[in-house]
Amino acid sequence: MFRAISAALAATILPAGAALAVIGGAEVPAGDPVSAHVVMISGQNGFCSGAVIGERLVLTAAHCVEDGGRIGVLVFGPGRQPIINEVVERRVHPAYRRAEWQARRTAVDLAVIRTANPIGNGRRTTAISGGGIPQAGAAIRLVGFGPASEGDARSAGVLRSAALTVTGRPSSYQVRLTGPSGAALGACTGDSGGPVFASESGRPAVTGVVSWTTGRGAGRCGNLTGTVPVSPHRRWIEDTVRGLGGSQ
Repeated sequence: MFRAISAALAATILPAGAALAVIGGAEVPAGDPVSAHVVMISGQNGFCSGAVIGERLVLTAAHCVEDGGRIGVLVFGPGRQPIINEVVERRVHPAYRRAEWQARRTAVDLAVIRTANPIGNGRRTTAISGGGIPQAGAAIRLVGFGPASEGDARSAGVLRSAALTVTGRPSSYQVRLTGPSGAALGACTGDSGGPVFASESGRPAVTGVVSWTTGRGAGRCGNLTGTVPVSPHRRWIEDTVRGLGGSQ
């Protein structure tokens, strides 16, 4: 039943035509290093994105996996054939509180999930940032499978990225990202749980996880992208990876 539901969900997010860009971003080419590090997480209520941090492990947002329903990691094989890998364990950060997340306050919106089988299919473990909390003005790259425009479900399911900048007052709980002044740029539904990358020693490293978004006017996307920085929680991530049978 789960596989049938997930396959049906995958079918609804396969674009019928050329892929558009994620809220002002661009499609990630196959040869881009980050394309091997990001997966979709699908379930009965929709989908999120996540970063591969082990052979069977994915780092994502707690709000994507907290409800206990059956979920799976989805990747695309040859011809964009969806391949579903059921999630058999999940660990939510102990400091996560849904009410805090909904209020966009100090929720540690992080989780690690473990799949039944190796993720494979060209996916590789990504590096976790060894630096500190990104500071205002720092350049950050958002990557995810969300739609090209708010409410456009048919445009989802294609990996896209956008170049954003840290704004406001970054903290150990929250780092806010924005695009150039006046530009609609950022995460949207389906990008939740996806990684944001910084460049370290010439390679991408996960510096945060997408938690929430805001829009302009009645919109919900394309203004601010709220992320949870990973560096203050690296110890928890590493301990959780070990507890789930992996290594970092």
